[in-house]
Amino acid sequence: MTKAAVNRSEVKHVPKKPDETAANKPLLIVSAVVASVAVAVACTHLFVSSPIDPVEFSLPPPLPFVKELAPNQRLAEAELLLEDQIYGPESIAVNRKTKKIYTGLKTGLICEIELDGKGKILRAVRLTSLEGCDGSYHSMPKCGRPLGMRIHPQTEELYVLDAYLGLFSINWETEKVRQHFAGGAVITDDASAIPTRYLNDFDFLPDGSLVISESSTKFDDRDFIYDLLEHRANGRLLAYNPETEELSVLLDHLYFPNGVQVIRGKVLIAEMGKARILKFSPSSGNPSVFTDSLPGYPDNIRQASDGNLWVPIAATRSESDNWLAARPSLRSLMTKLLSPQAVHVVAEWMTNKYGLVLKVINKKMRPRATP
Repeated sequence: MTKAAVNRSEVKHVPKKPDETAANKPLLIVSAVVASVAVAVACTHLFVSSPIDPVEFSLPPPLPFVKELAPNQRLAEAELLLEDQIYGPESIAVNRKTKKIYTGLKTGLICEIELDGKGKILRAVRLTSLEGCDGSYHSMPKCGRPLGMRIHPQTEELYVLDAYLGLFSINWETEKVRQHFAGGAVITDDASAIPTRYLNDFDFLPDGSLVISESSTKFDDRDFIYDLLEHRANGRLLAYNPETEELSVLLDHLYFPNGVQVIRGKVLIAEMGKARILKFSPSSGNPSVFTDSLPGYPDNIRQASDGNLWVPIAATRSESDNWLAARPSLRSLMTKLLSPQAVHVVAEWMTNKYGLVLKVINKKMRPRATP
């Protein structure tokens, strides 16, 4: 049996058809991923409840950054104290006699600081004896978050308002810490009122009682971004009488009240959610707008030595704020898809990176000279 000779030159090579499935594989994968994400988002929107109940809103246009408000670099030129030694200082209190300053940290510590060179921490106290207080999301409710603080005008004790743990006073000479009321305190004159949830700042009234801002009755400090995204009037102004230990509501339906400053018996409130400052008289009970259309969201508020007001701005206002304000459904969806920590990261990413402190001229409420 002979083998047939094959002339390879005569063999025709038929070109292979391209595998269309393989060529389109990346597109198919992307399409599948997009479809899966869309289905997941739709199901989340339909079946997962949101922690917030947001409303559409709009704020008056902010004052432009021109003339006196023109951007500058003064804060960038400030001297840094205790750099990388303290974590998340909030309010500051100054003892004018001893020249010591005090601040509360995100870890729950309250520090006594001497301004010597770059600053020196002399002592620190904690309001609880718990361990693992690192300032994390999960540790703050048990370890506390000291916010507002003031030196008592008569006793010179340091009063501290903790967002979670309540009101304390500290005698630094005896190192004695006293709790005046705890977090979740009941409003003594109204059994139907919501107990305290998110305490923020305070000041002393002329009669010795304290006026206290409660930023939210719905969310606590670590979830403050939820209250701002919801934009409902969850905040209150409280009064506490140290003699009778009575806690009462002075004013409610506020939009994230933050800093508090008392001048001649009148109370100034930094209403962060409305980007304005309110003036309130405890005797009349009627609030009024002290100044509005601020270029950012006011945090604390303190009186300067010349009678004017220092107002630090937590974040400046931007077009993205207006865009989100008109879309409550999107804000709701954000809180369904993302953890509170992730929502906070997104909010920071959308925020203008420009920190500033406003000096608000105060002509009508300057303190009278004391003899």
